[in-house]
Amino acid sequence: MKKMLAIAILTAAAGTANAQSSVTLLGDIGGGVRWVNGVKGGSQLGFDNDIIDGSGFTIKGTEDLGGNLKAIFDLESVFASGTGALSTAGTLFTNAAYVGITGNFGRITLGRQLSAFEDLAVVLDPSAARGALIAIVPAAIYGANFFALDTRFNNTVKYRDKVGGLTFSGSYSFGGIAGNTRAGSSFSAATLYQYQTLLVGAGYQKTYSANASQAAAVLEAGSALQLGAARLYLNYSDFSVTGASAQAPERRDRIPAGGIVYQVTPAFQVTVAFYDDIASNLSNVNGASGHKVTSYAIAEYFLSKRTELYAEVDHNGFSGAYKTDPTNVAVFNLSPGATSTTGISVGMMMQF
Repeated sequence: MKKMLAIAILTAAAGTANAQSSVTLLGDIGGGVRWVNGVKGGSQLGFDNDIIDGSGFTIKGTEDLGGNLKAIFDLESVFASGTGALSTAGTLFTNAAYVGITGNFGRITLGRQLSAFEDLAVVLDPSAARGALIAIVPAAIYGANFFALDTRFNNTVKYRDKVGGLTFSGSYSFGGIAGNTRAGSSFSAATLYQYQTLLVGAGYQKTYSANASQAAAVLEAGSALQLGAARLYLNYSDFSVTGASAQAPERRDRIPAGGIVYQVTPAFQVTVAFYDDIASNLSNVNGASGHKVTSYAIAEYFLSKRTELYAEVDHNGFSGAYKTDPTNVAVFNLSPGATSTTGISVGMMMQF
């Protein structure tokens, strides 16, 4: 049924695109080989589903309504190139499924999408948080929907506008729980200012658990500066999660981060980044403190505007409670007592 639905959507989009130029089908697909150590069972060699970007397709479109008013929509699906399976079982459009309107008043979008805070976090991340694994996107834990472990927010209304060099936005995600407006809900706000080649931004997000017994909040401030062929990044995040009871301690993470993207030649680009997650009271357990240090380097060689070869190496080191934290052990599939994991990937990617 899902396969038939996907084919029907693609066929309809292609037919519409012939009749209306405002509808576009695009995407990318990549794959290669990945080696990683520190996981259960020892080191692992397997297929790489394009760790630096992931594979997927997008159907988007606009309709000019006149008076500088436009209706828009965006549908984005993500899949594993190695098997063809959806990245999230049961969800066809994992990355986006929204409709909206833009005009002199700004832009309003309705549906599954990134929050206003996440939009800012993407801009302030050296690799634009496009990686397909937490090994190179540590913010996927604290910057997204923490309780659902989801990088997108369902049932979301988002507003964004730009005045001169200042962009400001806000979003609200409905929990939809009768009698409890907080349960499962989230809200965020962000602002970004651009002056010539300098970007400076800050954002805040608060998300409630499914029964509103806990809340996760994150504040981020950072900047990006273009200096010739190099783009420099520096930011700081402060993340906290309340306990399920009044007696449980609050979890707290402080995460300084930085990186650089260097355009060596028009066809060759290198990205290097570093994140230090300094955590206390992991899983809301008193005294469960530790560090998770993430670093990676990505080299991309563009054979053309649409096709590239890539190579990347990533390292995640754990100390203290991070070595045994259940969430951390699960997302990295760590072997018992592992203090680090290193991954190396090589492959190719093509855009269409």
